Amino acid sequence: MTPSGALPDAAGAARDAAGDALAAAEREQRARRRWVAPMAGSYALDALFLVFFAATGTVAPALPLAYAGAAALITVVARTAYARGWNLHLSGPDMVEPLVVLGVAMQFAVVYAAPQIAFPWLANLFTVFAFGMVGMSVRASVRIWTLEVLAMGLVLFAVRDRLGVANATPVDLLLGWLFFALILARCLMLTVNANRMRERLANSRNRLTSALEQIRDMAIHDELTGTLNRRALLARLEQERGRAERADKLFCAAMFDLDHFKSVNDNCGHAAGDAVLKAFTGIVRSTKRATDEFGRYGGEEFLLILVDIPVARAEWAVERVRAAVAGAEWGKVAAGLSVTVSAGVAAYRKGETIEQLVQRADTALYAAKRAGRNKVMVEP
Repeated sequence: MTPSGALPDAAGAARDAAGDALAAAEREQRARRRWVAPMAGSYALDALFLVFFAATGTVAPALPLAYAGAAALITVVARTAYARGWNLHLSGPDMVEPLVVLGVAMQFAVVYAAPQIAFPWLANLFTVFAFGMVGMSVRASVRIWTLEVLAMGLVLFAVRDRLGVANATPVDLLLGWLFFALILARCLMLTVNANRMRERLANSRNRLTSALEQIRDMAIHDELTGTLNRRALLARLEQERGRAERADKLFCAAMFDLDHFKSVNDNCGHAAGDAVLKAFTGIVRSTKRATDEFGRYGGEEFLLILVDIPVARAEWAVERVRAAVAGAEWGKVAAGLSVTVSAGVAAYRKGETIEQLVQRADTALYAAKRAGRNKVMVEP
């Protein structure tokens, strides 16, 4: 008896799935690195408008320099963390929460330093939160919202007498209008890109899930016939043994062996032998009850698990399979080919092991072969 060949293929599929998982992780890391560029661009745009407001004398010249310096430090640290994989050691590898907190702090710093242009920079908080939509959880969103509300209250209270909108000149009004328009544009762009990223990540996870499901399926099924393999059959027998021990349920095991199968491979070729195995499994599937389990035990040997059935009825069910195999039109597989099957049936005895049950069914099978093959024998 040789075990099914599906397990090596399952191992290969497992290696492929592991490679897919690593590739998916690298794609996610590249996506995180790509987000640093638009984040830096958004900060640069903010700094540019601060330069414009400084040029009109609305804000101090030091403010755009300080804002640009802080923004550069944040983006360089984020880029380095993604490039070197430091973020992978964090509970949130996207680092969205700390980056959003820093972004919020930057806007409040501008409002505190230059309350005369508070309105557009308070509106710029929407841009910061749009970046956070990339991967921020509901819990993190609530934490940041709470922190922002408290910080906003403190800042607004501190500068309450100086809050306003830059409107001293038409240029100030134009700058405020343009900055607000660009805030809306950035929010829209970030929302669309975040949704696309979520779709790509969801597709990657779906492919990984599908690969893992395929591995699980291959681990319990024979690759050639699509039936359960030896490992799965033994596990199913163990389940039935547990039911029988707990609730006095009846079940039987039937071992099949295709008669003179080696001669089929030798005389007709291995392709014909594979076709015979597939056709045989099709006959059993169309003959057995839906509640019974069937699979390839190894080579040309197969096992049928008949549940909730006494041995006399099990023998009759197996006899139906034997007769169907003997009466099938095997000439369609190879000219002049005839195929028969021998079988041995054993009923489970309370207290015995699965190995003992299978051995008794195997003993009955070889008794059928010694009796001339193309027979069904029941282990006494």
